[in-house]
Amino acid sequence: MRAREYLGSNLLPHLAAMAVKGLGTLVVLLWFGSHVKVLRAAVSGDQGPAGDSGYVGSRACAKCHPSIYESFSKTDMGRSMSEITPALLEKIPTSANIFDPKHNRHFEVYARDGNLYQSEYRTAADGKEVRETQKLEWMIGAGVNGSGAIVQRDDYLFEAPLSVYAKIQGWALSPGYEFGDYGFNRPILPACIACHSGQPQPVLEGNGRFQKPPFTELAIGCENCHGPGQSHVAAAQMGAPLGSITNPAKLSPWLADNICMPCHQTGDARVLEIGKTYRDFRPGKELDDTLSIFLVPFARDSVPKDDLLEHYLSMRLSKCYQKSGGQLGCISCHNPHLQPSPEETPAYFRQKCLVCHTEKSCAVPLNLRQHKTPPDDCAGCHMPKRDVKVISHSILTNHRIIAEAEEPFPDAAFHMTTAQLPDLVHLTANPAQQKVPPPLTLLQAYGQVMLIYPEYRERYWSMAKQLESTQPENILVLEALADWATHKNDAEGRSFAVRSLEAAIRHGATNPADFEQLAILLVAADRQADALEIMQQGMRLVPYDAELYRLSARVYFSRKRDQQACEVVAKGLQNFPQDEEIRSLADHCVTHPRAKKNYAGEDLPVRGALCGFPSNRR
Repeated sequence: MRAREYLGSNLLPHLAAMAVKGLGTLVVLLWFGSHVKVLRAAVSGDQGPAGDSGYVGSRACAKCHPSIYESFSKTDMGRSMSEITPALLEKIPTSANIFDPKHNRHFEVYARDGNLYQSEYRTAADGKEVRETQKLEWMIGAGVNGSGAIVQRDDYLFEAPLSVYAKIQGWALSPGYEFGDYGFNRPILPACIACHSGQPQPVLEGNGRFQKPPFTELAIGCENCHGPGQSHVAAAQMGAPLGSITNPAKLSPWLADNICMPCHQTGDARVLEIGKTYRDFRPGKELDDTLSIFLVPFARDSVPKDDLLEHYLSMRLSKCYQKSGGQLGCISCHNPHLQPSPEETPAYFRQKCLVCHTEKSCAVPLNLRQHKTPPDDCAGCHMPKRDVKVISHSILTNHRIIAEAEEPFPDAAFHMTTAQLPDLVHLTANPAQQKVPPPLTLLQAYGQVMLIYPEYRERYWSMAKQLESTQPENILVLEALADWATHKNDAEGRSFAVRSLEAAIRHGATNPADFEQLAILLVAADRQADALEIMQQGMRLVPYDAELYRLSARVYFSRKRDQQACEVVAKGLQNFPQDEEIRSLADHCVTHPRAKKNYAGEDLPVRGALCGFPSNRR
């Protein structure tokens, strides 16, 4: 039915009925004006512009699909994030005392008045305790491997130092905290929270800052896989055609897999297209139009030992996928609406295998298979669980569907690049339409990859130089040029890097590293006043970056502006009470005669001399 026909045969009688009921012409017109956009979307299937998200939440879907909603709510995805409530506290450990000798830190977890708290503290040389305590607001994860905790400070969200792990039925250091003490200042970034929650509202370059409310839907929900449901719900309510929602089962395997890839395929670089956010991806569209995922090509003499969240790639390298001609996909085996119990899992996935295989496909005799525990467990043999090396107490499933435990990678694993892009594997590129990614996308990909593979840094610089003439004001290009110039390690290079970083900040850069690096370069150029101004600007934009407080205080001290230095230290100590260097600077404020009278802090233990900084003063 065309839009005009629908409006004539359905809407106008409805409006007439409203008038008959005594609502009056004005009310009818107001109703029409407020609903015409939704009505148009319902008929056309249009979800509206990017700013008009069209998301309605899973509860709206539940009204027509109650059984699916109920089943999905019990899956790991449907329980991916939870608010900490008294009911939740009954399901998880609520007390812990842990000591990390590597960083000399104590951690404590406790519940009080229906809330959950974490503390991080240490004992100073004089025996006094230095403690920071934060209330935990949300738990991330369904608890299969574990769950992390999130704290909120103003409009910012941060990870908590401890997570609860199912394997040990208790709390331990959160992933990554074994390598560094981030305290309560590790920001929750858009790329991470986009996969762990339903509808988060992070500020894209906000370094942990979120809009209000931070989440419009906590757990992963219907619209993450089916797309915004506003027009679909409106159409259902008015009896219009229901073609305005995506059904992954009706998509090609490639497009269906694109829905799973953002969260189940990490890669070595993940690049948002310019002007896009993670919420801009629409199921049924190609992921590469929003997010591009790249991988460093495999080398035969150094194949990867860890495949954390490389599920799509592993499946793609399986014999099952290759022999299917690409018809095997994620939902060939997984029903996102339903998750079998641990007891049901072997038989459930065995039936999936038997869609393509037969009893005779397995080389192990039937009587031997049936005497194993559990019996006839195809996935248990061919997709074995293994420990995750980079996340403690965690296991994941090998999706390469191997015949033997040490089965080598297939030859196809070493031929995934193209003539157009020989140095990176473009995982999100449509196999039928191999194309070269945009230069800015490649620039960002090289910039991410080089952090682990330094040999890519030259390519990062080369791409920046190619873009210098066509996009001289682009922040990404300016940052790359500054990196190139700094590595020249001469006066000319440092001067060029200063100009590039100043331009990047002038054009809106919010990366704290830009402010830090520019400040260091300005101090080295004997421009301390300019360095202080840049750091003040950085602290206003990024209030939870400890390094800016450290650098700023040290520059103030070097210029004998002790009052300003100690004001910065006091604020830094408030935000980062466990930071060793900030506490050392605070000790200086307490013990130094000139600084002491201007310092607001009290009862701070003496930690030693002020850290050095270039002494040249302007």
